[in-house]
Amino acid sequence: MRYLVSPLLFAAVLFSAPGLAQQPPAAPPRDPARRDARAGSAIVRGRVLAADTGRPLRRARITVVSPELGREPRITSTGLDGRYEITDLPAGRYTIRVERGGYLTLRYGQTRPLEQGMPLDVRERETVERVDFTLPRAGAITGRVVDELGDPISDVQVFAMRTAYWQGRRRLVPSGMIARTDDAGEYRVSGLMPGTYLVMTVLRDTWTVRQGDIDQTFGYAPTYAPGTAVAAEAQRVTLRVGERLGPIDLSLVAGRAANISGIATDAGGRPLAGRFVGLGRQVTGPESGAYMAAGSSSVAADGSFSIKNIPPGQYSLRVQTASAGAGPNDAPEMIVMPITIDGVDITNVTLTTAPGWSMLGQIVTEEGIAPRARPGTFGVSVTPVDADIVPDSQANRDPDNGRVLNDWAVRVTGIYGAGRVHARVPDGWWVKSIVQDGRDLADTPAEMRSGEALTGVRIVVSDRPTSVRGRLVDDKGTPVTGATVVAFARDSQKWFEESRWVRAVRPDSQGNYRIEGLPPGEYLAVAVDYVEDGTWNDAAFIESLRDRGAPLTLAEGEARTVTLKLVTP
Repeated sequence: MRYLVSPLLFAAVLFSAPGLAQQPPAAPPRDPARRDARAGSAIVRGRVLAADTGRPLRRARITVVSPELGREPRITSTGLDGRYEITDLPAGRYTIRVERGGYLTLRYGQTRPLEQGMPLDVRERETVERVDFTLPRAGAITGRVVDELGDPISDVQVFAMRTAYWQGRRRLVPSGMIARTDDAGEYRVSGLMPGTYLVMTVLRDTWTVRQGDIDQTFGYAPTYAPGTAVAAEAQRVTLRVGERLGPIDLSLVAGRAANISGIATDAGGRPLAGRFVGLGRQVTGPESGAYMAAGSSSVAADGSFSIKNIPPGQYSLRVQTASAGAGPNDAPEMIVMPITIDGVDITNVTLTTAPGWSMLGQIVTEEGIAPRARPGTFGVSVTPVDADIVPDSQANRDPDNGRVLNDWAVRVTGIYGAGRVHARVPDGWWVKSIVQDGRDLADTPAEMRSGEALTGVRIVVSDRPTSVRGRLVDDKGTPVTGATVVAFARDSQKWFEESRWVRAVRPDSQGNYRIEGLPPGEYLAVAVDYVEDGTWNDAAFIESLRDRGAPLTLAEGEARTVTLKLVTP
């Protein structure tokens, strides 16, 4: 889906011209003290303005991220004149993000909603001036929520939901701020980018009705405007840049509540006496999210638990053991079980916790020695094949999880189900292979029994990456800057989440693009006008580009130059 947005209303003003440096009238605030692993001598300066008024925006938050900085981003804020300055940057390629309350968040180079930003290349001792941003106003949706009898109801959580590709499939995800209704039943969901939304509400309240000689408990199901529990039947509303849209009113849908009961034990079959089983709803996405508790129960001495009066809807049950210590095998056991409540009691639920599995490995070069680079610029993660059946990432709070240590060893813990090993490398490097006992792990999921460790993993990296460079042009040969280049393997078996065989990049302000580190092989490359960030992980989207791609074959360490024409549907 393409958003038609005026560049005057939605634009990051892109200009990097060290030769045209201007001295600001007042010294901008400097970035605060930090703990990054490496300092440099480069400087980035700019200004943040409001798109609707042109006035400077103070206290806008600037976040700068680069592999050169490791895990520690650099953060600063604008002053009264909207100016900022970030100093002591090492040479590298940077991603810059700007946030300010009431305005849309932008990344450097972004000109449309949800678009990937452009990288900013910074050289040692360079001063990059006028990295400026013009922030559009965020939109809002307003309305009123009433109960099944038409009376206003307060303290209802209200979400603006949009369809996006996230965590392996297209789904409804929240956007903007989460709102609550006031005593008049009115709400205002703010912080919204232009797009198409469904308004969804969640309320925990229950009440009891006497039916004959039986007391029956009722509650409200998650409800979509104008008054349905089925997303496919919901009203869709389209929001423009900075628009305040409303009223979008809705009437809550009531249904029978139900109870859940069962047994909770650890991996050894021992009752989790004294622990708590929690029930909740998780509404999450790439922009925002919330976990809403819906009930809990203390586990009895025999392992039994019971949670009563649960309104209809989709939930998850979760329970966790206490951590035994700080060693590599001392991660707490846990389980998260999706469950649907539809008015019928659910009994005999069995919750058995598990510690997950872990991966221990070493990063080496082709020669079998340590890379001549800083370990902090590398990182390793294991991405679950099915993100819907594993515990959320907040369960693993180990700060060294996936961190490459000074001896180039790495450990990833708390892995549940099948997962793919991914290595993050800085510019000038690529991942040649990930192997364990002769088995390829770079493109094939691994899975171990809970509590076991996958050891002896060798992540082989090389400083001879492939390189594809070129320029994006239109039919007249004019450089194109507001587009995205997607390169992907011909073999569809290599299209999966965070695949090293699929890359998407934005060109710079002269239409030049660069892709480094693709494995040797056969590819197709295509330039498209607009791609929502992350959508290139969707195999269906890649398939739609196959017939329009330019063929490209890469040998190890090969550099190619390819001019691409912008393709419009």
